[in-house]
Amino acid sequence: METITSSTIICPQCAGENKIPTDERFLECEFCGSAIYIDKRKVVNHYLVASNFDQEQAIGNVRRWMAGNFHVKDLDKDAQISTTYFYYFPLWYFKTKEADVDKIHLQPAYSTPISEIKNIQIPAGNLKVFHKKEYNIKDFITPDVLYDSAKSWLTQTGIKEDTIQESNLVHIPFYQTYYNYKGSQYTAMVEASSGKVYANIWPAKSEVPFRMLFGASIFAFFIVSILSFIIAFFALGSSEGYEAALLTGEVIKIFGYFLVSLPLIFIAYLIAKKV
Repeated sequence: METITSSTIICPQCAGENKIPTDERFLECEFCGSAIYIDKRKVVNHYLVASNFDQEQAIGNVRRWMAGNFHVKDLDKDAQISTTYFYYFPLWYFKTKEADVDKIHLQPAYSTPISEIKNIQIPAGNLKVFHKKEYNIKDFITPDVLYDSAKSWLTQTGIKEDTIQESNLVHIPFYQTYYNYKGSQYTAMVEASSGKVYANIWPAKSEVPFRMLFGASIFAFFIVSILSFIIAFFALGSSEGYEAALLTGEVIKIFGYFLVSLPLIFIAYLIAKKV
């Protein structure tokens, strides 16, 4: 990591001296072609991850995600996708080494409500050097979280600064999808390298029917427990002793639990299908 103190930048890869462009944050080394990102006082390597999905495939991934068990029934059929657009999202990529173990830490370089982004897995082999001529610079979101802020976050999580072996700016390809469901708008992001869908809020299944079923289950098992011991005491009475009656009640209770659980499981299945 180099601190910028003049009108030139020394390339981190080849040590070539490059002039700092005016009002630009992305630079391509004129000697080795390496991509460089300028953060006012710092210079780091600039990489990206290649996209493996087109827009139609990304929308298909969103539809399959909508069909999951955590979403309302038929969300994939009833939701109307209104807008989808492609962009490269910036992440600060820190490589640390602790006890001879290399670890990768990611921090969003742009404000986003999707906290799961920092958990993206980026194999080192997937990183490609950014070449300005090969991509549309308008597709790249310019970071608003500067390097020092990202490094400060890293140290606040317990990572020692002297363990940082490498710092890069990495752009990840995403498809941002907006969809409407029952008058409300939601958004989902498709990471275009792996196809994984990320979202913080979505139309979830109502918990009320499941809570009612839970309450009914507790009541039903409670009644079965009481009836089991009543039947045992009436059947054996004092002739066999209370210990024998309690043991018999436990056996009856297990059988009763089994019988009660069958309709409860069937009702839970119907609720899951309809909610």
